Amino acid sequence: MTDTTAVGTLNTVTWWEIPVKDLGEAQTFYGTVFGWTFEPFGEGYAGIYSDAAMIGGLSQAGAEDGGEGVRVYVNVADIEATLAAVEANGGAVKTPRQEVGGDMGWWANFTDNLGG
Repeated sequence: MTDTTAVGTLNTVTWWEIPVKDLGEAQTFYGTVFGWTFEPFGEGYAGIYSDAAMIGGLSQAGAEDGGEGVRVYVNVADIEATLAAVEANGGAVKTPRQEVGGDMGWWANFTDNLGG
């Protein structure tokens, strides 16, 4: 039996996004390189489309996000327990649990035990 929730299988990547310094310039770059198209999805955010499917997002990076690289989102059964496990294993919680909005769930940000 597979553990699943409304958004997919537990402990798997369910979303990804790229923090960028210039949303317009990034859309030009990634559109040219990969043929992706984009649609605004709130302030400072654009959904990435391959054909008709939204596959990820570009987010306007703040000063603290510069050079951070691609963010991946993992579907977990209990975000608080997962964050506790991160800390118990040498990682650090950078952003505690935050609501995504629109009944889309919760997110948090952490670094692993090596700071990545």
